[in-house]
Amino acid sequence: MGSIRGKNKSLRRIFLYYLGCILGFSLLIIGANFGLLSYALNSAIIYPANYAESFIQKNSAILQSSKTITPDMIPDGSGFGVYDLTGTYQYGSFPEDGSDALEKISQVWKNYENGDSSLSGSAFIYVIQRENEVLLITYPISLQFSDTRLRQAFPNLEALWIGLFTLEMIGMIVILSIIFGKYLGEKIAVLQAASRNIENQNLDFDLGGSDVREINQVLDSLYQLRDALKESLLQQWQIKKGKQEQISALAHDIKTPLTIIKGNVELLGETVLDPEQMQYQKYIIENATQIEGYINKLVELSKSETPEALAVKKVAVKNLLDGIQEQTRGMIIKKNINLTWQEIDLDKEVIQADREKLHRAIMNVMGNAVEFTPPQGTIAVTAQKRDSELILTIRDGGKGFGDQALRHGKEQFFMSDSSRTDHKHHGMGLYIADNIVKQHGGQLVIGNTAQGGLVTITLKIL
Repeated sequence: MGSIRGKNKSLRRIFLYYLGCILGFSLLIIGANFGLLSYALNSAIIYPANYAESFIQKNSAILQSSKTITPDMIPDGSGFGVYDLTGTYQYGSFPEDGSDALEKISQVWKNYENGDSSLSGSAFIYVIQRENEVLLITYPISLQFSDTRLRQAFPNLEALWIGLFTLEMIGMIVILSIIFGKYLGEKIAVLQAASRNIENQNLDFDLGGSDVREINQVLDSLYQLRDALKESLLQQWQIKKGKQEQISALAHDIKTPLTIIKGNVELLGETVLDPEQMQYQKYIIENATQIEGYINKLVELSKSETPEALAVKKVAVKNLLDGIQEQTRGMIIKKNINLTWQEIDLDKEVIQADREKLHRAIMNVMGNAVEFTPPQGTIAVTAQKRDSELILTIRDGGKGFGDQALRHGKEQFFMSDSSRTDHKHHGMGLYIADNIVKQHGGQLVIGNTAQGGLVTITLKIL
């Protein structure tokens, strides 16, 4: 699929639109708040900040000449106190009970004496000189509700208004963010769908395009990745199929000479053989039969799309080790290698295993030991039970594992260890053995002793 073209917008344009919405709704909220404030002021629901001061100035003559000052002469939300010329409180609306109340009465007079017209916060003092006395009015310069109950409930109307305005702005930003996030989520969903299809190797999908330029660019890259992956998987499948066909053909071809070898060895059994020759003939027949079984299994696996599962069943440890020992003795004859074999308390022990595969795994290790042990050398095998585990150690008489082999010896095709490359091998023995042992829930560890290389296999005992 080519590049996705057509009319689309950029993420920058979408973000600018989002910012524009925030700015526009902010102005709308500000305008609505000021509109409501203007209506409340014009309807006398709220007194303006200079209401008390204007009221006092307008009625100053009455306050100055009246014989007695009453609360109805004072603006709402204000207090008053009448003092004689020595500062003694005569009467007023100031509370007189308690030390705090008396302190306020005294503080108002002190501020008057010091020429300080402010009292605290937004409260101020207005002075009216009367005959032989002074009227001191405390009043606020702030917005106030005209209703007494509302004024008592919300004495600081400006803080209330700022708080509500802040909540309105936060609410607006949250709502716009949710809408914007949902919009972007819908646009990004096509990328998530494409990723899931690629992850599941469903490579025939076509999700079209998006109206967002940057998303289309990413989608283009995903389509290119899809096509490249599809082509790569097809090539791998073709290569795998070719290998399977070659393996199947080669395995089939091996059967012919193997059948000839096996047939001639069986004919030898009809002649007069001494005991040693009969033993050799037995080794050849048994191993040829085993190879024939491996070839048949190889042909089956080359035709199968999935790895072969373990055919697990209960296996007597003693019987398994006897078969391995017998086959190993046939392998060491040519090099005249000495085999020491020790089994400790394993006569009745049983493990859960695929006997054929586990036999093959251990024989791979034994094959390596025979390969790297020089003629007339010694291979020592010890098998014992330790804490419900079978511990099988195989020590060869070679040069031991080098540093590289200790780190990478169980990797496929590893052959670069200079201490053990005097022999021809393909770096598969320990790799195969390690994989089979792991399939059985066990562990294969390689190391060294003073006498040579050491392989330790650990398996669970029932």
